[in-house]
Amino acid sequence: AANQKDVFQYFGFGPQEFSRISLIVKEIVGLGRVEVMSDQTQLDAAYKKVDLQDLLQHYTTGQETVIGKEYDDDGTDLSGGEWQKLIIASAYMGNPEILLLDEPTASIDPLKEMEMIKNIRANLKGKTAVLISHRIGFARIADRIILMEKGRISEEGTHDELLTQNGLYARLFNDQKKLYEEEKLYETVV
Repeated sequence: AANQKDVFQYFGFGPQEFSRISLIVKEIVGLGRVEVMSDQTQLDAAYKKVDLQDLLQHYTTGQETVIGKEYDDDGTDLSGGEWQKLIIASAYMGNPEILLLDEPTASIDPLKEMEMIKNIRANLKGKTAVLISHRIGFARIADRIILMEKGRISEEGTHDELLTQNGLYARLFNDQKKLYEEEKLYETVV
């Protein structure tokens, strides 16, 4: 029988609600798999999977950059989307077989969301992921979508199958699609 530690090594978790702990970047990301948190190869792989290299190059101290000002007045404040990237990178530590991501694009600009979605999809080849989201556009990358309503499964299938059913999923998808199209139109006008 496997012990708890053996089982946990198969999972990577990226919660929607997380503590914004004032640490250096490599420690925040490394917390996703404590036993390999000082393995630079593992850290670099996690940074690459969420495209953190540009952010790290922006700071002269790179992965040693202190995030937050609680303990260091020279610490760096991050946007919600940048924090979310750190948390997702943390979930990738140790190359888990099963990834659990809760609202992984919640703090990401909807117009940048598709880039992040493609990135997550590319990193999931040969892996299993449970992705929890209210953003229907995000659901399109899933092989199987389960729509829950009032604590119960109300629809399930592929994106195309659910659109054909013309139920709640289709209505939500079309409503959000209109919203995104309006935002893109607004951005091109402004």
